[in-house]
Amino acid sequence: MNWIADERVRVFKKALLKMGWYCEKMFLLSIEAFQTEDEKIARQVIEDDNVLDEMEIEVRQEATALLGVHQLSGLNLRFVVGGIQIANTFERIGDTTRRISENTVALIRDHSGSFQFPLMRKISQIAASILKESLRVLADLNVEGAIEICARDAEVDELFDEIRCELTENMAKNAENIRKLFLMLDIAQGIEEIADLSTNIVESTIYIVKSQDYKCLRDEMKPFKGTGGVLFEDSD
Repeated sequence: MNWIADERVRVFKKALLKMGWYCEKMFLLSIEAFQTEDEKIARQVIEDDNVLDEMEIEVRQEATALLGVHQLSGLNLRFVVGGIQIANTFERIGDTTRRISENTVALIRDHSGSFQFPLMRKISQIAASILKESLRVLADLNVEGAIEICARDAEVDELFDEIRCELTENMAKNAENIRKLFLMLDIAQGIEEIADLSTNIVESTIYIVKSQDYKCLRDEMKPFKGTGGVLFEDSD
């Protein structure tokens, strides 16, 4: 019966969004831990990653069950297939968030002075807003804001380049602080990666809504046009 499949897909979507919001909470806490130099919060984020890993497994198992039991088609089929991709993206964001928090703990335990500067706060704020908007696109299945999200990701890339240059220059001048600066650089790179992964959520959502593959290239969301026949040749 179609209504049974519809209901199971609705529950699947609710679970996927719950995973996404949990992922967002982890990222926000990891940024808070870094900015306030709070080891307790950072360690909580590290523990929370285990929960996110379990969520990803449950989503994959439910998707497999849905595909095996129901003859899904159209939007329902695309949502389940795309949902597997999105859950994997959430899990990768969780892993990156864990890495940020582990680096924060290492910085705090180094006792080498404050590790704050304005560009880190700015890149964190933009990346957090990109993740938030990506989740909104998924929740509403409304891809109108996709182009803006892609443009904001390009802004994060530019900020990361600035941060990398500044930290690299400091490494050359302050060899005694090189470990601290490397940890900060890895945190900045993690934040930049989360912004990139957030655009992957939007790409998967566009596939769900439009049944067409899109890629965020530089600052534009464009239809993906492959060369064709890389793995599978046409049977004609």
